Amino acid sequence: MQTCRHCGGTLARIRRKFYQRAFFQSIFNCKSCNRVETQDRWFLFPFGKLSSCPKCGSLHVEKMRAVDRIDRMYHNPFSYIQKFFGADLHWCPLCRLQFYDHRKKIPSGKSAKLANSAAE
Repeated sequence: MQTCRHCGGTLARIRRKFYQRAFFQSIFNCKSCNRVETQDRWFLFPFGKLSSCPKCGSLHVEKMRAVDRIDRMYHNPFSYIQKFFGADLHWCPLCRLQFYDHRKKIPSGKSAKLANSAAE
């Protein structure tokens, strides 16, 4: 059972329209807060707003300073093009995959709390 990212309520799958089938693998509606959440197709991962793992799609990635020789590297020409243009090295702790990505990662709990306290 999937849960909502905003309120923690249960998600119900809804039918996709014809044009939505090209972009979304599935669409869910939260029963408690009535928000719509989508799951993108695997080939659209480079066009998202946040950095996500190209293998498992997780948004919980970490930024790395240097390549780790133990974990495997994502061998995709698009990833290496991003490296050429100065993208950061990211690492997925779930599938232990390293990849280059120009997008920002989601803020961790500590940095988000610091940013909120500094804004006040």
